[in-house]
This record gives sequence, C-alpha cells and structure tokens, in this order.
Amino acid sequence: MPKKPLLSVCIPAYNRPGWLRRGLESIAIGDGTDIEVVITDDSDTDRGQAIAAEVLKNWSLSWRYEHHQQPLGMAQNWNRAIQWATGQYVMVLHDDDFFLPQGLGRLVNKLQGLGNQYPVLLFGVLVVDAQERVMKRQGFRQDKLLPPHDALIRLFSDSSFVRFPAMVIRRDLFTEVGYFNPDWREPCDLEMWMRLLARYGVYCCREATVAYRVHGQALTMGSFHRETVNILLKLFGELEQLNILTAKDIEFCKGSFFHQYILAGAWRQLRRRRWREFQQVMGLFDLPELKSLSCPVKWYFLRGLFSLP
Repeated sequence: MPKKPLLSVCIPAYNRPGWLRRGLESIAIGDGTDIEVVITDDSDTDRGQAIAAEVLKNWSLSWRYEHHQQPLGMAQNWNRAIQWATGQYVMVLHDDDFFLPQGLGRLVNKLQGLGNQYPVLLFGVLVVDAQERVMKRQGFRQDKLLPPHDALIRLFSDSSFVRFPAMVIRRDLFTEVGYFNPDWREPCDLEMWMRLLARYGVYCCREATVAYRVHGQALTMGSFHRETVNILLKLFGELEQLNILTAKDIEFCKGSFFHQYILAGAWRQLRRRRWREFQQVMGLFDLPELKSLSCPVKWYFLRGLFSLP
C-alpha cells in the first residue's frame, strides 16, 4: 500500500487560469517533498487540466485534477478538495495565491520537525496585490501555541488574523468537527476556524510560506454589505454559546472585528476610487446593530478620517 504524503496542497480553482498556473509553478519549482497536489476545478472549462499537466510534467510527486461540469460552489469546492486529499495534513491554496520561494520546503520541514504535535497550525504570509507587489508582511516573531481562549480572541478581534492559505490542518480533524458549511455564505471560513480553534487552539509558526493576493476579482470584494454583517453577528452568537469567552471579551472582539472589517472594505473601494461604494461600506457603521459598538483606539483616527464629509 502506497505511503500517504505528509501534506496535501488543495487548490480549488475558479476561472483564473493565469493565476492557477502561477500557483502551480510556485509548487513545481519548490523544494518541498512528501506532498501531493489536489486540484478541484469549478471553472467554466477544464483548461486547468492542461495547465497542470504542462506545469507539473517533470514533477516527480503525485497530483490529481477534477473538473466539475456543474460547479459545486465556493465552500463545497473547498470541501471536495479536502475530501479527495490523502495527506496527513491539508492546506487550501486558492488559485490566486502562491508559495513564496522556499516556502513549501519551509512548511514541510516545519511539519516534519514538529512531529504531529499540533493539529492546527498558522504560518506567516506576504499580502500582495494583483501585480505581486508586497502590501503587508503578516506573521509571528516566534513560534507560540495559542490555547482556545486566546486563539478565539485573536480570531474574533482581528478580521485578518487567519489568511486562508496560511492554515495547515490535520486532515482527520474534519471528520471530528465537520467540513465548511456553505449556509454561512462568505464567512463560512471564519465559522470553520471558530470550530477548530475552540477545540484545538492554534500553533503559530514564524515561518512565512505563502503569498495571499488581494485584488478586485476576489470573491470577498462583494461581501461588505448588511447581509454579511447579519451573518457575522449570528456567528458572534455562536461564539457566545461556546462559553469560552466572557461577555466582556466578546464585546471587545465585536468592536475590534467590525471596525477592521468595515474600514478594510472601505479602503479597498477608496483605492479603486469607487466613491459611492466607499460611502455604502462606511454606512454600515450606522446600522442599528453596530451603532453602539465602541471604536478601539487602534481604529479611532482612521474611522474619523474616513468619516470626513
């Protein structure tokens, strides 16, 4: 019976063939070993198969491709890739993200060095724009384990604490906590992180492994509206039911999370000079459900600046 790989790199693709190629090239030229690549493709065509075959033709490790005649949808495409994986650990590398030079090797070396001690790990990332210019370096100065209480506070007080491709998860956990739930719409990844971190905490690794691309084609660009706010508030209700955080913790998290979420969304529109959309996003602060939230000192100046007439 073939030996299972240490890591499955799961790539759920959707109509971005050029960036899919970029992501696969970052794997093919990497020095990672003991991995497999799983591509599940919701795109309009199966062009991704030819791209994968070309890029990975001289790659000695295992890879698989599946095209869906009927698109599964965002969350179910993630789930399909994970369910098809055979590695001890899985990570989801969206088709617009890519590994940094030596990033895949650093990731695998870290997993090998830790020896299955930690079921959920979070690595550092470079946040880049569509042209791969570095916008932000996000990571940790040193390795540290955050237990569930501390991990949930970080998760729900910082809306960008987890960048999707930086999460590496032991595959068997999904049979314990379940898969991504599409009923949660855009924040279904946050809901999954809540379930995982509430049970296992997270081991934060100082190594940066991937680039996370921020661009106008991202599905999250259209998520800054009242419907998403209501879903997020419902998710905070689920968080409260876990009885891990105090009421004071949750109020602190709400203020921090929604200020960062709204101001980040407004900034994305402002950078693209979409004035009307910018005002609509900033208008979320006036929703009755959010109006009473206190503004953290960290965001006080920016909110005031963005609120100028």
